Amino acid sequence: MDLSLAPVTLTIVIATVAVTIVAFRNEQLYERLMLSVDSVLSHGEWWRVVTSAVVHADWMHLFANMFSLFAFGTWLEHAMDSARFGILYIAGVIVASLASVVAHRNSVDYRAVGASGGVCAVIGGATALFPDIQMMVFPIPVGIPAWIVGSLFIVYTIVGARNQWDNIGHMAHLGGTLAGMAIVAAFFPLHVLDNILYVSAILGSGALSWIWIVKYRRG
Repeated sequence: MDLSLAPVTLTIVIATVAVTIVAFRNEQLYERLMLSVDSVLSHGEWWRVVTSAVVHADWMHLFANMFSLFAFGTWLEHAMDSARFGILYIAGVIVASLASVVAHRNSVDYRAVGASGGVCAVIGGATALFPDIQMMVFPIPVGIPAWIVGSLFIVYTIVGARNQWDNIGHMAHLGGTLAGMAIVAAFFPLHVLDNILYVSAILGSGALSWIWIVKYRRG
């Protein structure tokens, strides 16, 4: 892969790593950049929906997001061009953060950091464009078609969000993934139509899991 063909991906990775390292050493800056529901809704600090993507909780969090972004972004940016890729990433970050704000609007102490919304948008977009590519999922030693991984991931995020599992921003992941798929569909409608069965399987699995869990909660 010629890295000169992925300038946006490299810029995002370098900038995110740099800002996160500085923020690790500057608590005031860290607090200023993170997503805070109270700060956004009560004080109008809407820039946080974007800046929260350039700070991370710890080194492992940073590594996981940047490794995933680099792995998928370098070739997806080449496939869809840098301008569109940049729009895809930023939109994923914004939609993911807004999804978190809406989901936690009654929890004013909710805070979040990380680029996972943008990363999920990149992976979701890649899946919509190339649903049959093979993805490696630890610890499974063989590749799995992207549309199957995407279907299972969306089910997991929906169930995780509804049941408030762990400390993961499931709604941010869901929002970013759907945003990435939607933007790719807008940029490449004919290509996505060619893959409509795969895309429908991904979205259908999410819809069915949402319906099931809502009915289960009511029951």
